[in-house]
Parts: sequence; C-alpha cells; structure tokens
Amino acid sequence: VNQEGTYKLSMQLTKSWDYAIVQLFLDGIQLGNPIDLYSPRAMPTGKINMGDHELSKGDHQLMIRIIGANVKAPEKYMVGLDYIKLEINK
Repeated sequence: VNQEGTYKLSMQLTKSWDYAIVQLFLDGIQLGNPIDLYSPRAMPTGKINMGDHELSKGDHQLMIRIIGANVKAPEKYMVGLDYIKLEINK
C-alpha cells in the first residue's frame, strides 16, 4: 500500500469440481464467511466484495485458508485466485 487510507478490497476466485471451501483473512482478520468453491464445471465466482479496510502504508497479508471440501467434491482442496483489486476510497 503506497499511502494510508480506506481501501475497497475485491477479488475473483475460480470454482470447479475439485475445489475447496476457503476462508479469507486480511492481516489475520477474517473476511466474511467461508466460500465454497465447488462447481460441477470450472467457472469464475464473479467479483466478490470483501469490504472497506483501513490500511497503513506498507505491506499487508492476504491469506486463504482451506477449511474443507464440499461433500460433492473429491478431497483435492484446490483453490484458484483470478485477481485481487485494491482501490483507495476518495
């Protein structure tokens, strides 16, 4: 992050037949509810809004924790991250 401020965080993940259920964290703080990435075929989730966050200047950590698998999915625990978008609120 180049400057301190309030930032809007969004992202897009991939869903597929062998993908996991995940929980996202920003700087150790849980972002929303778990996301089930199972789908019978590969497809994007579409834009997921992860909220507004007060961020200091410098490095921050986004973590994806695999917490399980959908009962329809084989336990391969895959995750696909298409993009992360961080926009400063003006």
